[in-house]
Amino acid sequence: MAKIWRNRIEAGTQMLSHCPQKYRADVIALIQADLESGAYTEAQLKQLVEAGMMTAEEYEEITGQPYGE
Repeated sequence: MAKIWRNRIEAGTQMLSHCPQKYRADVIALIQADLESGAYTEAQLKQLVEAGMMTAEEYEEITGQPYGE
């Protein structure tokens, strides 16, 4: 289920804040793994923030870096 939520979030069809708490840590770990492998980029993650599908705080939680526009 965590992979499904990761896919939804990365596709911009669902918000991390709507993810059930029991999957949240796993979803974040999966997104981080995608960032490390290059399957997903920080630029794509920033686009989610710009589109209102993720908060700057969630971006920082995932990347460990401050969100800068």
